[in-house]
Amino acid sequence: MSRSVEFTSDRLILHLTGLTSVGALRRRVEIPYSQIIQASISDFKISLFQFRVGTSIADVREGRFLIDGSWCFISYENHNDVIVLELKDHEFKQVVFQIEDPVETERLIAKHLLKYKM
Repeated sequence: MSRSVEFTSDRLILHLTGLTSVGALRRRVEIPYSQIIQASISDFKISLFQFRVGTSIADVREGRFLIDGSWCFISYENHNDVIVLELKDHEFKQVVFQIEDPVETERLIAKHLLKYKM
């Protein structure tokens, strides 16, 4: 898959490679654990015509999207079972991405958040 998540001691880094990074106009998104309010798995379908800086073709969404007056970073080819990160004090209100094993990724995010907040 053209997306991977790296966990460091103080932040989550979403890496994008190949055509995914080209479509999103970005190779990585860094999110300090202190700025993650919550992580969940969800269906996150948005309009093909949503204002964006990136790519929106068929069900593919890559890049920055303006949703309800706030910028969100979205990277998926299928809107079902994507990771949704709700953020505070970050350039994005949400980061939404498709990953090979969303259940395990959500578990790892929760584990790192718990460890960081202790």
